[in-house]
Amino acid sequence: MWIVAFLVAIIILLMGMILFGGGGVSRQRRLQREISALSEELRRTQEANEALRSSLGIGTEARAGRYKDLLEFARDLDCLRSAIAGSKICERGLAKKYNANPGPELLERILARPGIDPMLKQRLADEMLVGEVGKAIMRSLDAGGTLERAAADAGVPLVVAKGQITRLQILGYLDARLKPTERGREALELFKL
Repeated sequence: MWIVAFLVAIIILLMGMILFGGGGVSRQRRLQREISALSEELRRTQEANEALRSSLGIGTEARAGRYKDLLEFARDLDCLRSAIAGSKICERGLAKKYNANPGPELLERILARPGIDPMLKQRLADEMLVGEVGKAIMRSLDAGGTLERAAADAGVPLVVAKGQITRLQILGYLDARLKPTERGREALELFKL
């Protein structure tokens, strides 16, 4: 009888450890409480998020206005690049909008647009109008390289390099002796940043 009582006590003890120990009922209840607390926090966060989204309606319009200005600026730079390449429609559109022909004066008028950070405008203009090929060509020519060497350094055919040099000269990045002007040197410095 003692043995049976002892075995029953051990079984009850083991059952208690299984149910209420490390992986039992108490742990499950604790996890259920954590889950309900986290789901409540998630619900509050979602409500706050929705409230913020609805209050940002005005800010979204202002941000859209800034993006519109920036996109129009980029479109004008791209149109300037196309006009230099020979696009008459771009040339007419820019002449109508800025009252200037493709060249340094038109670039200055495009850069004078209000509403955009001046450093951003200059960097974007240099990126779009000079680019990696133009940068490599200007560096090679500034170091005293020939036109063929500059094309090879840039990794482009000679005809592409000549077209790029023509654009850089028209925009005032290179002078007639194929040396970087002040604007060209500033663009090269910006590319180092």
